[in-house]
Amino acid sequence: METKKNILDDIQLRSEQVQEVLETPPNWLIRWGSLVILGVIVLFFALACIIKYPEFITSTIVITSQNPSEKIEVRINTRIEKILVQDHQEVKKGQLLMILESTANHADMLRLKSYVDSFSAQNLADFPLQEVSRFNLGEVQEDYNVFAKALQDELLFQQLKPYATEEMTAVKSIADYRERLENLKQQHILESSKLQLTEKNYKRSDQLHQEGVISTLELENEKLKLLEAQKNYKNVQISLAQVEEAILNFNKVKTGADINFMKEKTSYSSASILLLEKLRKSIRQWERDHLMYASIDGTLSYNQFLGENQFVKTGTTLLSILPDNRQNAIGQMYIGAQNQGKIKEKQKVLIKLDNFKHQEYGIIKGEIKSIALLQDNDKKYYIEVRLPEGLKTSYHKTIHFDKELSGNADIVTEELTLAQRILHQLRSLLKYQDQS
Repeated sequence: METKKNILDDIQLRSEQVQEVLETPPNWLIRWGSLVILGVIVLFFALACIIKYPEFITSTIVITSQNPSEKIEVRINTRIEKILVQDHQEVKKGQLLMILESTANHADMLRLKSYVDSFSAQNLADFPLQEVSRFNLGEVQEDYNVFAKALQDELLFQQLKPYATEEMTAVKSIADYRERLENLKQQHILESSKLQLTEKNYKRSDQLHQEGVISTLELENEKLKLLEAQKNYKNVQISLAQVEEAILNFNKVKTGADINFMKEKTSYSSASILLLEKLRKSIRQWERDHLMYASIDGTLSYNQFLGENQFVKTGTTLLSILPDNRQNAIGQMYIGAQNQGKIKEKQKVLIKLDNFKHQEYGIIKGEIKSIALLQDNDKKYYIEVRLPEGLKTSYHKTIHFDKELSGNADIVTEELTLAQRILHQLRSLLKYQDQS
């Protein structure tokens, strides 16, 4: 029993010594430990004031040239009739690339287009109606038939000249009446002279009758001659007025015929010109729907597998043309309204390309050149990014620009240190508590 008790006392004694050591650590340990902790805290704050933690707004970006590439889409549901160029082939502006299926013969349509573009209102009478009548025009046939009928009506009107007979009759009648008018004017002069002489004879006879030289019967005979002369003079005046009125009426007839002729001629001509413009518009619409042209010089690229008789849907992009002049590359971004207010011109943009891994090739540096003032239909703002160093990456590698490049871009809106960001968070928290 004593042995066990001694053992327990020894264990108890040792436990008190260990506890005393633990409860009273050495002064040097406290001093140096505090210094180390203080140094770590100071180092942390120093690093927090040095290390920058910028704020980013991330979005997708497409790098293209200032002369943007052309994307050619299908406008209608149809089939490919003929492919005229190969993938990666150099093409020129205005070159025909592809023909889509149509009920019209494309060669006939192109010839009709050349005819329509070469004719105007001045030479429309020479339009080759007989030749074009043998063309297969498909969707445009109805518009051409309406135009051809209007042009034929105009040519027939000009050939028949329905108002020419009425005009010629009026002209001949005017000439005859003018000749008659000249004769009546001469007769009027003679009758006027005859009337003057008769009046003089009557006055002399009246004087002689008063003097008793001649009898009353002779005076009355002279009076009858005067009345007859006056009557003839009045009749000539009436005839002159009637002839002048007839000439005036025939001039009205002639003028009316001319006016009616010009009205109908203008009507036929206007109808032909309007229907020609409508036909030209239909041809252009057919051309846009069924013919694919290159609008720039560049290199053609297929956007998918293409083959003749292949069915294509509306809105499908079949071809793209990368322009020859693509030295100046730019970035194009679309940013939503959220945080758009933080974005400003000349802010840095860090670009990571999908085509080239940034871990291997590095990133491309850019800066914001311009920001759209209004949103597009998708409620996004267009941003153009300038590339001061071109496509040179942070690893000093230059990327060959032979196609459009896509990737992600980080817009650096604020370059804050860790300390500033922590202080901002604390300030926001304190303001929130004060408001509460």
